[in-house]
Amino acid sequence: NTALNISNTTLDNAKDFAVNIENTDAKLNLVNSSITNTDGTGILANTDVNISADNGESRFSGNSSAIQMNNADSVIYLNAANEGIITFDDTIDGADGYSVRIDGDDSASVSINNDIKNALISLDNTNLYLGRENVFNQSAALNLNSGSLHLVNNSIGSVHVPQLALNGITNLSVDVDLQNQIMDRVTADNYNISDNALLNVNYLNLISTTDESNVKILFADEQLANNVQYSGDSPVSYKGTNVAYSPIYKYDVGYSVEEDGLGYFLFNRAGGGSGNPSDSFNPSVLSEPVAAQSGGQAVVTETMRFAFQHADTFSILPASVRVSILENHDNRYALTEVPAYKDINNRGFWVRPFTTFESMDLKNGPDVDAVTYGTLIGFDTDFQEFGRGWYGVTSGYVGYNGSSLSYSGVDTILNGGLLGATQTFYKGNFFTALTLTAGASAGSTSSDWGSEDFAMLLAGVASKTGYNFEFREGKFIVQPLLALNYSFVNTFDYTNAQGVSIDSDPLHSMQINPAIRFIGNLKNGWQPYASVGMVWNVLNSSKVTANDVILPKMSVKPYVEYGLGIQRNWAEKFSAFFQAMVRNGGRTGVALTGGFRWAVGEDEAVELEEVQNIYVPEVKLPQEKKEPKAIQWKAGL
Repeated sequence: NTALNISNTTLDNAKDFAVNIENTDAKLNLVNSSITNTDGTGILANTDVNISADNGESRFSGNSSAIQMNNADSVIYLNAANEGIITFDDTIDGADGYSVRIDGDDSASVSINNDIKNALISLDNTNLYLGRENVFNQSAALNLNSGSLHLVNNSIGSVHVPQLALNGITNLSVDVDLQNQIMDRVTADNYNISDNALLNVNYLNLISTTDESNVKILFADEQLANNVQYSGDSPVSYKGTNVAYSPIYKYDVGYSVEEDGLGYFLFNRAGGGSGNPSDSFNPSVLSEPVAAQSGGQAVVTETMRFAFQHADTFSILPASVRVSILENHDNRYALTEVPAYKDINNRGFWVRPFTTFESMDLKNGPDVDAVTYGTLIGFDTDFQEFGRGWYGVTSGYVGYNGSSLSYSGVDTILNGGLLGATQTFYKGNFFTALTLTAGASAGSTSSDWGSEDFAMLLAGVASKTGYNFEFREGKFIVQPLLALNYSFVNTFDYTNAQGVSIDSDPLHSMQINPAIRFIGNLKNGWQPYASVGMVWNVLNSSKVTANDVILPKMSVKPYVEYGLGIQRNWAEKFSAFFQAMVRNGGRTGVALTGGFRWAVGEDEAVELEEVQNIYVPEVKLPQEKKEPKAIQWKAGL
């Protein structure tokens, strides 16, 4: 006539039974404890059994059966609270009319993965998960008072009991097979429904796809139909509409009681009137074309944009300084009034970190919040003289790059690297440069539908051409520019978290970017500048399929780019710059980059007799010196 309390314990490998309660006045309290691998029944009981999980777990698994209730008046109380978990992998059986009362709070769960036979079952307050829909089909009755009943298990079935009572508002989540036009259902031979009671379907798990744009599926019998509602909760809340997602498509969903008195769910392909074809698709299957456009292509174009390091820094010098440096590039330096620019002549290393923060309004695609980032490390050679006034510099670079993309509840991270080389040519006030780059990137996408990994190959070729119009002896320069680039992004085929095969052809993209820069050359090596330009995609083609369904062909819309920068040369070997560009249109946000360059190698002294035909500015000697002394000429002095 007492209680047996078992807490935080596992009873394993018992013979015949783990607990036997013969006295009807006794009690069993099992708290955060499990019974496993009994070669008979876990609990034999002639009285009430209390099983609870309070911030812990109670589990019945591997037993021939979980509980045998021998008294029709006895009750199994299942109480889960504070994120507790109760799990039954084994059957529960007993004399006709015993009860199973499931209670707790909405942070906890009870999972029933095997049959409960001959019982009167009730649900209040907590989450009840069924491993298969028919585990109650051999029970006497089911009372739904409150809480949530979860039937999502990627298969279709029915909860069917002799008696169904609906006494409050109970949430229900179900699987839907659009291809075969069937879904999980709750049915009974007899219904007992209280006033204002509702079965609130708050989540639809679409496990298949159909080519039909509109599908109607039977859900509720005539006795239940008017007590069903659809609340439209989904993994992603999309513009406040009631939506559900198949592995490929997105649907607007409604519930309707038809003239036959039955309740039906109506599925209509979403996005029909939006004008944006991507609105018809599950956002998770769009991750590849979005990543290719907003991530892979953006990384390649940003890398090539910043690969023109030498042209960007050297071309903004006054013509007198550039000519002086070019004509004396082999250590026969001319005297110049601006010695701070001398380091441009030497071979040198440079570093260019960059980042962008922007929203990309993709044509035929979603709005993507994108952060692109990376760092280029490069080396410039000395000037090469090609004759007829042409000079050149060869640069090599290696870079890390990455992107963080977010749209409609889908997050993608890209990380990779690139190698490249740039050749820059100068003649007078004209310059042009060509860069080639290639690399790879690894991507990882996560969403409410799962996560997957994929890989990309990246490549590109770009040119940048400009001409200087000088004013006030180079103190002010207007520099029109034209940049062209071609990007190649190939994503290897993969299967996403929902089992959809994502296959893609390579993305080919061509951009045209005319711009104009306004440059000032101040004293002490300061060079502020302003720039404005426009970017168009004139080629942007890629075919991506999801289980042979062609996804929308996306592209980056045109955008304008404008901003400010400043460069500084000092100590005859160092230069640095910072630039901030604002973007509006297809890409809206800000692009930031900076850089640092340092020359390497030592300048050799040149004897006076070796220097011929150079311009020598007036030299004022100290007044107390009446006779000029011999001067040893040294580079930069």
